[in-house]
Amino acid sequence: MRARSALFTLFGDVVRPTGGEAWLSTITAAMGTLGFNPQAVRTALHRMTGEGWVEPRRAGRYAAYRLTDKGVTRLDEAAERIYRLRTRPWDGSWRMLVTPGLDEFDADGELAAELGWIGYGRLEPTVWVSPHDHGRAVEAVLDRMPEAARVDVMRMTARVEGPDDTLAHLAWDLERLRADHRAFLEEWTDVQVPEDGEAAFAARLRLVHRWRSFLFADPGLPAAVLPDDWLGQPAAEAFRRAYEALLGPSLDWYADQREAAAATAGPTETPHPVTPDPNPFAQGLAAL
Repeated sequence: MRARSALFTLFGDVVRPTGGEAWLSTITAAMGTLGFNPQAVRTALHRMTGEGWVEPRRAGRYAAYRLTDKGVTRLDEAAERIYRLRTRPWDGSWRMLVTPGLDEFDADGELAAELGWIGYGRLEPTVWVSPHDHGRAVEAVLDRMPEAARVDVMRMTARVEGPDDTLAHLAWDLERLRADHRAFLEEWTDVQVPEDGEAAFAARLRLVHRWRSFLFADPGLPAAVLPDDWLGQPAAEAFRRAYEALLGPSLDWYADQREAAAATAGPTETPHPVTPDPNPFAQGLAAL
């Protein structure tokens, strides 16, 4: 786990539902539960600020951080998949994206990472497929890549003449994903909640971070293209049970850190409403 990636988990699952802003001391305390030292946290926050994901607010010698609009949008997209326990209905059509020549400008893999993030699988270097319509998300990705203006990006809808699962196996590594689901179940089924609040908070971050990693591999494929013994649903249920078991003690510990920071630096501002129930399964995505 890297500091920058762990910070995305922290901001999405903890900071945003509790107001959207946190003092640096609170952030470093939270990240310290995962073993990150303050210098590593400050370095990662500086990088995320430069990339436009978060922004600082100064109050004397103290600093607080909040998500930018760009960061909010990104984490909302992630949350819609992290906390959705069942796949969306499928109309049997595949959404195709053809990017002729664009791969020549993607030496660092930015395009591949972004399209994979929103749910596309790669059939060929310039051909992508998804069972779902991602609306403006594709345009948002391409708008961030000036090179996209040099090529004609084509979108189309198609149906497979034959078994749909064949296409799914070509575009995604389903065997690896099955192994990941199995490993997740082995680690997080019937989790024991630590008595110590700090340990419970760390376990919650590790849980969400681990589940969040599926976003890069699992687009939420429909049941019609998956084997009958697919482990995605059991893994999702295990995630929910573990999350709800850890939620209370982890929130109590984080509230103590916020109160300690407020006693020194003052209360944070709340650019986003604080939800009365921060459990995303109880309140739906409105909790985020």
